[in-house]
Amino acid sequence: MKAFYIKRIIISLLLGFALAAITTEISYQVLKRENREPQRIEIIIPLGTANLVARGETPPDLPTDMTFVVGDILVVTNQDDTNHELGPLWIPPLTTVSLNLDSVQNYIFDCSFQPSRVFGIDVREPVTISTRLTGIFFAGFPLGALFAVYSILLPSKKKKNPKA
Repeated sequence: MKAFYIKRIIISLLLGFALAAITTEISYQVLKRENREPQRIEIIIPLGTANLVARGETPPDLPTDMTFVVGDILVVTNQDDTNHELGPLWIPPLTTVSLNLDSVQNYIFDCSFQPSRVFGIDVREPVTISTRLTGIFFAGFPLGALFAVYSILLPSKKKKNPKA
């Protein structure tokens, strides 16, 4: 009889982990655009940007806000004939500078290549295979434990007596 309950507990835990894996994987696939490995991301400030900004126009190829993951490297190349600034970065003409994004944070930087003079950077935690497996564990174990508790409360099927 004891083996019967151990079998129920093991099956319940496996069922909990399977359901957790399915639901977390569906969530990952739906939100995949923000879930990626760290990479190098480049912004190019084209020639004539300072003149556009002075007239209050937004340069067509430059984003106004960006979302990154921890570990990304933001590389800014200034092809304009004027110095530009992005938060802590001072970018002289025809140079390239980089910024390591190494912590989860929301930044609002002073920015000389936007008419609004601000540039928002949102740095998020990357979702890697290890964080996905951790999510499955933290969802699967409690779910499997609940299934195990409820399965123990269910009565077991009694075998019919063949002599009756």
